[in-house]
Amino acid sequence: MHDRPADKLMAEARIIVDTARRHAVTLRLIGGLAVRRYCRDLEFVDREFSDIDLIGLSRQAGRLPRVFAELGYEENRYVSQATAGAQLQYVKPGVLLESHAHFAKRPRPLGPPVVTTPLVDHVDVFLDVMRMDHDVDVRDRLEIDDLAISPVDVLITKLQIGKPAEKDVHDVVAFLKDVPFGEAGDGGAIDLAHLARVCARDWGIYHDLRTSVEIVRGRIAGYGLPVGEQALVVERLGAIEAAIESRGKPIRWRLRARAGTRLPWRREVEDRDGTPVLGPDSGDSEAAA
Repeated sequence: MHDRPADKLMAEARIIVDTARRHAVTLRLIGGLAVRRYCRDLEFVDREFSDIDLIGLSRQAGRLPRVFAELGYEENRYVSQATAGAQLQYVKPGVLLESHAHFAKRPRPLGPPVVTTPLVDHVDVFLDVMRMDHDVDVRDRLEIDDLAISPVDVLITKLQIGKPAEKDVHDVVAFLKDVPFGEAGDGGAIDLAHLARVCARDWGIYHDLRTSVEIVRGRIAGYGLPVGEQALVVERLGAIEAAIESRGKPIRWRLRARAGTRLPWRREVEDRDGTPVLGPDSGDSEAAA
């Protein structure tokens, strides 16, 4: 059933991932659609999506043009040039000129306007590492699920955001409401031990992840969930904190913790798709984009 626009995007994402697999290329969903991959309550998790975000392996990047050409996409080389090849972008030919104009920050498109709105505005492909507020390296973890990065990696990418947008908080609530905790071998569950290991390696991720947990906890009551589901999310937030704190920290981590926020600890990401960013004391804001 593909009644929702997000269903159509998920179907397109599956086609891309399966086509890549036929070319011996590994691609996995990240971002909001990866959250949706694991959620059961599609009514609650549903929101607008305009693009597909994927991650692959740099050693296979040479085969990606053939994969996307087979599906009618062309590469927007301005993105690969700006990111030194760490991120690629593919678009349908009808939006390539628009994408060029946007990326170059020109006041108007280079060519005639696009008459029809495509299903997918663009497809972004990270290579090896998701370079967001923090670097999240999943190159050795892409076989856990056949469509998306693993549940715990999805959760880390959402909680590591230093200034989460409303949609990010909503995604975390939807995710924790629907996805259970489990062991490393359970591909459909959140592996808390891995999350704790990631936080024990990087004080910056630890700091922002703990802050995001507080933001989500402070906003859970605003989503209209039944009391039992609210309590479940709060319980799981507490379990995340407990797992993080119980993990031993190496001396290098403890030395970095002493410096705290006096030194830069994350990459400042400016583009939040126009959605409001939140802090621990934020009040109600607009609905998720």
